[in-house]
Amino acid sequence: MHRRILHLLANWKWTERSEPVVDLALAQQRLGSQVCLGCGTAPEEAGESVALRAEGKGLHRVTTLSMSKHLRLCSLLRDIPKLNALLNAFRPHVVHFHMRNDHLLGAFAGVPVGRAVPSVRSCYDPSGPKTDLRSRWLYHRHTDGLIVVSQRAKSKARQLFGFRDDAVLIAEPGVDLDRFSPHRQVDLTRKDLGLRQDAFVIGMVTRIRESRRIDVVLEAVHILTERFPQIELFIVGRGRKGAVETVIEGPSRSMGIGDKVILPGYCNGDRLVAAYQAMDVLVYPVPGTDRTCRTVREALASGVPVLAPNVGFLPELLEEGINGRFIPLSAHRLADVLADLIDNPAQLHRMGINAADAAKRRFSTHLQAHNVLAFYERLLAAGKPHSY
Repeated sequence: MHRRILHLLANWKWTERSEPVVDLALAQQRLGSQVCLGCGTAPEEAGESVALRAEGKGLHRVTTLSMSKHLRLCSLLRDIPKLNALLNAFRPHVVHFHMRNDHLLGAFAGVPVGRAVPSVRSCYDPSGPKTDLRSRWLYHRHTDGLIVVSQRAKSKARQLFGFRDDAVLIAEPGVDLDRFSPHRQVDLTRKDLGLRQDAFVIGMVTRIRESRRIDVVLEAVHILTERFPQIELFIVGRGRKGAVETVIEGPSRSMGIGDKVILPGYCNGDRLVAAYQAMDVLVYPVPGTDRTCRTVREALASGVPVLAPNVGFLPELLEEGINGRFIPLSAHRLADVLADLIDNPAQLHRMGINAADAAKRRFSTHLQAHNVLAFYERLLAAGKPHSY
């Protein structure tokens, strides 16, 4: 049965959290559901937003409310009648929340729990739901079903909040496999991105800030550059004013490797696809704000092996020597692993094939949407799936 699904996302920015929400909604739409996305209203000067990107991707129904990522009481109060009007007009079978503030708005607006319209919440932290007072109230009183990304998160949710086993679904966020396919043809070459055609390209996709430990990768390149003059470090991303000079350009000049560092800036659309395709390997020194490591999943889908620490969600994504390598946060150890891969191109090639194959099995947005829709149906069939 095709359902009407309302997704709520308390953000207007196009971020690592926003894109998987839109991709899930779009995949559900393609499977025949009627989907509406409610998201935050972007300021007039914003160049891009969730609403614009969602409509550009082909989502049929997108509406904006104030819905700030950060809790603002006045904004919340203004949104309550707007959300009630949207609920009355769209009459969803399921309301799916993706962040704390849209969930809070739903609770205040009176989205029914345990009755005809299940309230579903996605938790994107592999370690499980937050336990602050607001989160505890929302999970205990205003959540019928919970979607998590790991078994650890499911176990925590059941232990802390009393969810029944069938009221918690493990579903990894999907990736647009057609977009990030290693076989997709894009009209951008290595030369267009500032890279040499014959270079061994060590890639990074990251916010440019000291906490992302780009210094470790710079030092590893410095260690390797005399032995492997063909290497280039390709850092995709942007930072606050002055961050590129402070974190990358200044240190690389001091090390004498300034000519080895290529900075294409922030890449999106086909330029990001081309950036991944240009890489021989992706180095991911520390997880960023997205605990599901979307950058790693995009790289794997692109057929790029990943070098990353054995922490957080990364052991769920990588297999040692199969689609990547685990590395400690050490320039010398990273240099050793990179040298081994440069010396063994056949091994690196196999790892790239394995990465793309695993991504096809695990990261399909179609599979994710199918599993989530089936979860909705179980909640609807249960009538009151989560009682206290």
